[in-house]
Amino acid sequence: MKSKKDKIIDAAVDLFAEKGFNNTSTAEIAALSGVAQGTLFYHFKQKEGILCEVLEQVLQHTTSAYNSISQDEKNGLECVEALLRCENLIVKKHSKKVTVLIRDMTDEVHQPGTQGFTLIDSFLKYKIALLSQFLSKGVTDKSIRPIAIEETAWFIDAAFYGVMHVKLFKHLSSPPIDEHAIRFCIDGLKPNPNSI
Repeated sequence: MKSKKDKIIDAAVDLFAEKGFNNTSTAEIAALSGVAQGTLFYHFKQKEGILCEVLEQVLQHTTSAYNSISQDEKNGLECVEALLRCENLIVKKHSKKVTVLIRDMTDEVHQPGTQGFTLIDSFLKYKIALLSQFLSKGVTDKSIRPIAIEETAWFIDAAFYGVMHVKLFKHLSSPPIDEHAIRFCIDGLKPNPNSI
């Protein structure tokens, strides 16, 4: 049985996905979740707090998936590919939440000192460090050509954010660009770019 807090989050995500964050009232969230408005404000001081909770949940799922990547039997390139595939699966599994987060994160959440900023900043530092570790491992084991490690990690993150954005927001009939993007990155990292 779901807690009242989880019911509030589920209702909010459904309403945000349908109407947008700004066009959804706390009264509507409370009504759809079957709780009193006071109960909603007991769990969340303001509507932005719900978005921060959703962000925290998605980041926890993503971090758990990343932490499950076993490096023992993989070279660096295989670790990078595993991370990209994990991210792709998380986006598919939590597409409604990810869509709401990307579309509706308010400017307040992105301001230094806010809970949302702290969550995003901490996660990005973790992800870039992990990607950098995998890239360094690949350069050392020669599964990845010599590259600028940190810059490449940031590029891969930005590229996949763009792919995720197109996939979730562009309602076009397009080929599965997520798989193409993974292959493109992996092939571009290989020591011999002619093996594409």
